[in-house]
Amino acid sequence: MENSKNINPFNNSVESGLRMLTILNEAFPKSFDLQNLVYLDYLTIHSADIDKSAKSLHPAVPYRSGEIMVRGSIIEKGLSLFVAKNLIEKQYNINGIEYKATENAMPFLESLEETYSIELQNRAKWAIDKFSKHTKQELKNIMTPKLSEIDNEFNIEILQ
Repeated sequence: MENSKNINPFNNSVESGLRMLTILNEAFPKSFDLQNLVYLDYLTIHSADIDKSAKSLHPAVPYRSGEIMVRGSIIEKGLSLFVAKNLIEKQYNINGIEYKATENAMPFLESLEETYSIELQNRAKWAIDKFSKHTKQELKNIMTPKLSEIDNEFNIEILQ
């Protein structure tokens, strides 16, 4: 009997780890905890949900706001994978556990030439420039009304 394993090409530890590495590299030498990274990940891939002048990296699928609730464990697995590869560093400090890009991150990311990787770096820079100074609570306060609005827009479309 063949031992096969289902591998999901989306939302796996490699994809989420690469997004985390890109976000942390843009913020270098700043570090973030897991919840801040979940918010920054959402802002990076769904930029237009928060700022209509920005372009989202991923398509606007219905109920995407729920991604914030389920991405934590996927992102954590991605962080662990890239920590093992010495591209991300796990730090224990007064704030708890935080993650930071290592000096190996930039040469690795510069070696990626695919359009998605380049667009990911552009969106991550936008998210870091605009939101990295906010606390977790401030990010939650910024995002919650916008995400509720997105879900309501979709519900109204269903009813029409």
